[in-house]
Amino acid sequence: MNFCSLRWSVFGWVFLGATGLGQVVDDFDDGDDAGWTRLNPLAEFGGSATFSFPGGNSYRVQAGTSPDPGALGQGRSGALREDVDHTAFRVSVDIVAVNAALEQDIGILARVTSPGLGTLNGYSATIDTDEGIAYLSRVDGEQPSILETVEVSLDAAKDYRMVFHGYQGQFLVEFFEVADLTAPIGTMSGFDDFYPEGSTGLFGSAGIADGTVDVTFDNFSADSKSDVDQDGMSDTLEASFFGNLDQTGDGDFDGDGRSNAEELRAGSDPKVFDLIGLEVSAEMLMVRFFFAGGRSYLLEKSVDLENWEIDTNADFVDQGDGVGRLETGRNGEREFVRVKVGE
Repeated sequence: MNFCSLRWSVFGWVFLGATGLGQVVDDFDDGDDAGWTRLNPLAEFGGSATFSFPGGNSYRVQAGTSPDPGALGQGRSGALREDVDHTAFRVSVDIVAVNAALEQDIGILARVTSPGLGTLNGYSATIDTDEGIAYLSRVDGEQPSILETVEVSLDAAKDYRMVFHGYQGQFLVEFFEVADLTAPIGTMSGFDDFYPEGSTGLFGSAGIADGTVDVTFDNFSADSKSDVDQDGMSDTLEASFFGNLDQTGDGDFDGDGRSNAEELRAGSDPKVFDLIGLEVSAEMLMVRFFFAGGRSYLLEKSVDLENWEIDTNADFVDQGDGVGRLETGRNGEREFVRVKVGE
């Protein structure tokens, strides 16, 4: 509810969303990987990793056969954005070319710490390209522990998008065909709260001991706007206002006719009833506001902000376009008013 004194006491609150905080976008159209840290954990033992830019607008990551699969593991390579450290994260990338003849695991790394041979920790969202299975895993010292799986088959003639969300211990992974980003072809979710933060990146790992890696990525983005419950609200913002992720984006917590998601996108507080305007004279008071159908709106008055009474003379008028008003007469004395919303 909003309170306003008719004695020229008006208080406003505005939230300015952090739109660019911790955000990285790279479409590789500059033909390089500036800002990336290349990963080749087998380099000191002669393991090869190659990074190139097909057409000057994508990112090809390759790895040769491991020099010693028994001792060092299979061939692998990748790249990290160590300039961004995410707790809540949403990482997205397109997979635009995969060598169909290879058995390999490709995907996204998140909350990465201590990258290196046998030391990399964090979380991964990957696709086993020959088996058609996607994995959500926790990674400890480069060793994955599977949290969840889902079947996702790749067609070499199509481009795909992976989106990896993380908020606190909750994770969501989505897979789309780039031709249709409205309907995921696979999703999986899981929970693990061991690693709280870290950097993000891309990688590929051979699926067999003497295998190699060859995958091309494009349109990478990473930010802190995770949405693990898929309600159209950033998890961080949702929790900052409501204390948890229990609200829905299409709900209207404050009953002002605008959904919770709409209010967060607009930078307003979804818990505070939004007034559009207030007109006051010695004889008349009119309060304008957004309203939701199916709810009742009453005007309450008080002289001390403690004892409130419903103004039974106040009339509600639907002005159209989701805007309503309550209007009533007044006696010119100092008083406070508020709009009460009922089911």
